[in-house]
Amino acid sequence: MTQAQIPQPGSQGFAQLEAYAKTLPPAPKPAGRYAPVTEAGPLLFTSGHTHAIQGALDFTGPIGTDGAPSLEDARECARTAVRNCLASLNHHLGGLDRIERVVQMTGYVAASPEFEDHPRVLDAASEELIGVFGERGRPSRAAVGVSSLPGGAVVEVSLIVSARPLQEG
Repeated sequence: MTQAQIPQPGSQGFAQLEAYAKTLPPAPKPAGRYAPVTEAGPLLFTSGHTHAIQGALDFTGPIGTDGAPSLEDARECARTAVRNCLASLNHHLGGLDRIERVVQMTGYVAASPEFEDHPRVLDAASEELIGVFGERGRPSRAAVGVSSLPGGAVVEVSLIVSARPLQEG
C-alpha cells in the first residue's frame, strides 16, 4: 500500500473517514482484565467486541432457535459488533485514517447446531468494513458457530488491522 492510497488530512477520503468515525458508538469499556486494542509493530489486534451499545444488547440468544433473532437481526448485530471494534480502534489511534488495511476478522455467531448460515451473518460485518475502507477493508475471515457468547450476545467480532505509524513533527 502506498502512502497515496491512505487518506491524508485535507483529502476527501480523510473527511469521509472523519465523518464516519463520528457515527460510531462510544468505544466499549472492557468487561474484564484485558485491553480493547493491543499493538505489535504495525499490527493492531482488537479484543472480541459484541453488539452491545453502552452495555445493552438489542438482541440475545442463539440464532436458529424458537424466539431467537432472525438472520437479518443477526446481520445487524454483526454490523454493530464490527462498528464497536472500529470505535475502539478510532479511540486508540486517534482516528481511522491511520488504518492501512483490515487484515483479518474472526466472527463468532451464537447459533443452534442446525444453523449453517454463519458466513451470511458475518458478511454484514465485511460489508461494513468494505464500505468504509474500500478493498483495503476486505479481510480474510473466520466465521465460527458457538453455543453461547458473553451476556447472551448473538455475535462477537475481533479484528487485526495494519496501521501506519504516527507522523512525526
